[in-house]
Amino acid sequence: MQLHTITIRITLVVALIAAPVTTLHSQSIPSPEEILGFVPGTDSLLADWSQIEGYLEALAESSTRVRLDTIGRTTLDKPLYMLEITSAENHRRIDDILAVQKQIADPRRLTPTERDQAIAGQPAVVMINNNIHSTEIGSSLFAIELAHRLANRDDYGTMLDSLVVLIIPSTNPDGLDKVVQWYREYKGTNFESGPLPWLYHPYAGHDNNRDWFMLTQPETRAVTRVLYHQWFPEVVWDVHQMGQNQARFFLPPYGGPINPNLDPMLVSATNMVGATMGAAMRDSGLTGIAHGMAFDLWWHGGFRTVPARHNMIGILSEAASARLASPVYIAPEAERARTRSLLRPSRWPGGEWGIGDIVHYQLTAADALLELMYDQRERFVRRFITLGERAIRDGTNESPRAFVIPPAQRDNDANRRLQQLLLDSGVDLDVTTAPFSANGESYSIGTVIVRMDQPFRAHVKDLLEIQHYPSESDGTPVRPFDTAAWTLPLQMGLNVAAINEPFDVRSENLQTPAVDGGGVEGVGPYIVLRNSSNAESRATAEALQSGTEVWTLADPLVVEDAVLPEGSLVLHGGAADSIVENLASEFSFTAYRTEVLSRPERVISRLSRIGVFVDHTANIDEGWTRWVLDENGIPFSSVDVGRIRAGDLSAEFDVIILPSADTVKLLDGPANGSVPEQFSGGIGAIGVARLGEFLEHGGVIVALGGASRFAITQFMLPAEDLISTEFQRKGSRFSAFGSIFGVSVEGNTAISSGIGDSLSVFFRDGAAFSTGNGMQVTAKYVEDPLQSGYASDVNVIAGAGALVNIPVGNGRVILFGFRPQHRGQTLGTFKLLFNSILLSELL
Repeated sequence: MQLHTITIRITLVVALIAAPVTTLHSQSIPSPEEILGFVPGTDSLLADWSQIEGYLEALAESSTRVRLDTIGRTTLDKPLYMLEITSAENHRRIDDILAVQKQIADPRRLTPTERDQAIAGQPAVVMINNNIHSTEIGSSLFAIELAHRLANRDDYGTMLDSLVVLIIPSTNPDGLDKVVQWYREYKGTNFESGPLPWLYHPYAGHDNNRDWFMLTQPETRAVTRVLYHQWFPEVVWDVHQMGQNQARFFLPPYGGPINPNLDPMLVSATNMVGATMGAAMRDSGLTGIAHGMAFDLWWHGGFRTVPARHNMIGILSEAASARLASPVYIAPEAERARTRSLLRPSRWPGGEWGIGDIVHYQLTAADALLELMYDQRERFVRRFITLGERAIRDGTNESPRAFVIPPAQRDNDANRRLQQLLLDSGVDLDVTTAPFSANGESYSIGTVIVRMDQPFRAHVKDLLEIQHYPSESDGTPVRPFDTAAWTLPLQMGLNVAAINEPFDVRSENLQTPAVDGGGVEGVGPYIVLRNSSNAESRATAEALQSGTEVWTLADPLVVEDAVLPEGSLVLHGGAADSIVENLASEFSFTAYRTEVLSRPERVISRLSRIGVFVDHTANIDEGWTRWVLDENGIPFSSVDVGRIRAGDLSAEFDVIILPSADTVKLLDGPANGSVPEQFSGGIGAIGVARLGEFLEHGGVIVALGGASRFAITQFMLPAEDLISTEFQRKGSRFSAFGSIFGVSVEGNTAISSGIGDSLSVFFRDGAAFSTGNGMQVTAKYVEDPLQSGYASDVNVIAGAGALVNIPVGNGRVILFGFRPQHRGQTLGTFKLLFNSILLSELL
């Protein structure tokens, strides 16, 4: 069997070489082998970004079917490329095609005649997105082989009269180079396939495919511009890999629950496309193609799921992985699903599996998809138009009719961010030019209106409304593929309201966000900040660096008819005046000058020296922690395992942040033998002792999410995580699959400065703390905490501590039971993290 399978794999590689030659369009078009020096899919060989870039340029220069666009820059400033591939004639009229594509994406722009003309003659558009997850390396090679075939083969030439194929060879070139470099260095060793000891996206790691509505990273913003402002493809295909022992290839239909905002027409079309691709692959003799599995249609935020809320068919494929470019032997009994089923009608017989098989399966799937879109071009175009029309109809006739974003918000910059990400996603916004009333509420001039009678209604509605994750009839939920909830107004700390009845209002279209202006009012040497916006933390950090003194108000203060509450920040001296004036204007917060204030005994006179712990487990939460601090202008240093174990941490740091991680990973790190020796191990008992010394010398440790359990057990804190305790004692059914909970803010401390009485937190693999024993409780989960998503047995956490501050020696440990910086989405809780690290001297 093993010999037989090797013979098949050799045949597949020969097929990769031979197929383009059989229908050669032009001898002048270079093959990938001529530029790379090997056939894509050859065992043990990968192409780095410079090689791929070289081939893309050579192909575009030699083919009239191919145009190479630089659509943006990556996080590390590499060029982000997209190939536009269509017939030479279509390239000559590309501006007309783009104009019509924009019209059909928004049927409000179409006359009946234009609609008929588009259905009759507009090419169908597909975007194929590759290698967003850098260790899923096969698709970077598939992309250039497919591009060569599209440029070179006569049969594809006929199809390209009716198709535009957009290929992004890698959405993460930064990570691709990290993976290729690792593989080349360790090829032939036990470490060749990783795991890599660092994130392959500089900030987001694997979460770069969770950023498609929040748009925090330059790669997602660049592709989003193409999707919703330029090309509006009818189909998007996200090409991935999965574990080695799964099926050989996954395609829709998806499993799990269906999001209620997805049109049944779109769901059925997605099922049809995936099933047709799978059937064509089986027709060609391939086995092990599966449907269903764990990939659902509930979650919002991925490359396939955000386009689905824009009326685009979102196809996910997942090929079984090899050892990066090295083959792996899979015994027949090793595949997880050993029986045939309706969703897996054929099993793979087992044997050797390598990168050539991955590329071959992907190329066969591409043939099937492009042939289907060519054969049914008219149907794809008509369906796209119809889906937009149905969204407009439903927004006109059903509730909600609109969402409103009032101008008065706790954080004007968060308001700006929400409006900008909606605009970037192709959503229409209006701003009122006169007051109006709706739902019994009055709204002022400057209120932003997000109408639902627009083609991307599903996207808006899904982001702004509450999620109600479904469960089975017995109350047992099906675990979601990703999270159960993402409601942005809750995560961002914004007041957004739905309007359910028809309403009249005078308004005008918005092209840029509309927020209240900021500035500095009053006179005097003291500056007072409400500290309600994240930008005020930026201002505080910059001011402290300049020599400013900072303290909190012990009592409310009236300045310029504004009542500034207890806990507001006072800045005095240094360059505070110019710093605050500049940032208040840029980020739209209001600060106040006053003449006389008494200086308390406890003030902060320098910026805390902040360390963010990084180990060798490629912790995504660590990446997001760095991103949030960088994005908000708060300086920090990374502190690694070796530095922790070396001790004398107080000489370099005042505050150390432990991003969310489980105790075993923090203590043990990667197991010895799983990675090269220099990357193995965690902080261990020695590191715990050194952190204990840091606390004794007055240091502050901020433990986020799961890291709070590490802190409780290793520093012997007088607290329990009630969730893990309940599981151990009673087998509790408490669960919350990435949901949003309500918390109450307790008392008035430096950590809660600017927060108010309550807020929403994102809870995933979090904790709930027993209270008492001299700890300071900053936030508690409310009695009925679930606000969006799913939770069972919430009585376990009702009233428990969500954020507590525990003195240890001369220092303290601040425990977050939730992730205040989750995926860069939770702007409403960033402030709690910023206060914990900037104002800890005032606790």
